[in-house]
Amino acid sequence: MASIYEQRDISPKLFTYGLFIAGLCALAYALVFQKLLIAFIIIGVPIVAIVFIYSMRYPRLGYALYATLSYYLIAIMRYSRHDGISLFLDILLVYLFLCVLFNAWRKEAAIHFPNAINILTISYVIWMLYILVVMANTPTREEHVIMGVRNWLLGTPALYILSSLLADNPKVLKKGLILIGIFTITAFVKLLYQKFRWFDAAETEWLMNGSWYTHIISTGIRYFSIFSDAGNFGANMGMVSIVYGILFIHTHSRYLRIFYFTITIMGIIGMLLSGTRSAIIIPIGGLALYCLISRNIKTIIASIVMGAAFFVFFAFTNIGNDNPLIRRMRTAFRPTEDQSFAVRLENQKIIKEFILNHPWGAGIQEGVPRLQQFEDEVYENTIPPDSYYVSIWTQTGYIGLVLYIAIYAAVLIRCCYVVMFKVRNRELRQTLAALLCGVFGIWLNGYAGEGMGQPPNNFLIAAALAFVLNGPYIDRQMSPELIENKKQ
Repeated sequence: MASIYEQRDISPKLFTYGLFIAGLCALAYALVFQKLLIAFIIIGVPIVAIVFIYSMRYPRLGYALYATLSYYLIAIMRYSRHDGISLFLDILLVYLFLCVLFNAWRKEAAIHFPNAINILTISYVIWMLYILVVMANTPTREEHVIMGVRNWLLGTPALYILSSLLADNPKVLKKGLILIGIFTITAFVKLLYQKFRWFDAAETEWLMNGSWYTHIISTGIRYFSIFSDAGNFGANMGMVSIVYGILFIHTHSRYLRIFYFTITIMGIIGMLLSGTRSAIIIPIGGLALYCLISRNIKTIIASIVMGAAFFVFFAFTNIGNDNPLIRRMRTAFRPTEDQSFAVRLENQKIIKEFILNHPWGAGIQEGVPRLQQFEDEVYENTIPPDSYYVSIWTQTGYIGLVLYIAIYAAVLIRCCYVVMFKVRNRELRQTLAALLCGVFGIWLNGYAGEGMGQPPNNFLIAAALAFVLNGPYIDRQMSPELIENKKQ
């Protein structure tokens, strides 16, 4: 006779149903009694668990998750009113490294480790060494040292390495472009909501904390969608417009052409509504680079004509001046008439005088101090750099700025060589050219804006460069298409 103490195994199916029913009951309770945090946890935990399990086997799924969090990070921070959420990006990077190592051990996912060694990752090692030299030669506050180590010495190189390992096949490239396009649609919908329904409570609170000064101005409203500010949003939309515009021209699929064209129009409208004048250099610069690397006379002539017409329209005519968006963008081509540009030049003069006496710069995450008087009080603050490259110059001095630009120039030259001579598949070559033109445009924007160093643009730059540098490896995976191209 069986012992009364004998335990029986619970059926996995029964256990699953029981867990599901318990979860539904807990969710109903949370919703009825307005326990929204509990409801969010109940809904989120299963999703996170599923993503965790699958991304361990498929690291590129985790990479897509990182892209998603990077794109919506600022919105999450704004609505949750918590700044420390950016730490989750670092946690995800560590998790992705563990996934890659796990798959290398199990040999379940194709990870081509030689892809991690390229000019982007190698040249960045030089920059890391220089950052260490700057830290040793400048007095920097402890919290700023931590931020500098986290950003310059850990986060960015980890992102470059992981991007080089995971952005390496045609399927990831195609799905990635579609995913970013979907993200752009959500940002555009939010832009329309801001324009026609005004800002919500969280956005109004952010504006009232001082951001209204640069976003609600005499020339109109500068919209920022789900991004950190209008400058970041405008830079992203400028990059989107040139990348997807080139993709639209060279994509054969009818449905993808419609999709890419839609994203291009959204990018142009978003860039204009952001009121970010410096963003206009992104499509112009991208188009100029495309003329150089396309190796197609018709394309070069068409690009030159379009670029020249665009420049003449803004620089030498007053057409459309009744529209405040066009009028504001036109001031980017007439800097002597722009008061904010004059203020930037004055600030740069002060920074220049400071750097002459501090060759290593002000220090990582530090700024150039200045005294300001308000009524009868005198207080000290720092000069806003107003652009990414001026920020690099302020923190690391002349040597740091020259080294940083030299590294970018070397990466750009290598990427151009890859696109022009190492990729044989025509559609792939045009896709990679589009990505490179977007990166080049946003690099040019770095002189007048800080968008290139903020999420999600910093992720998009890393992913785009990784795809370009992995171009020959992706090209070899597209051998059927290559054979078909040769036959044609």
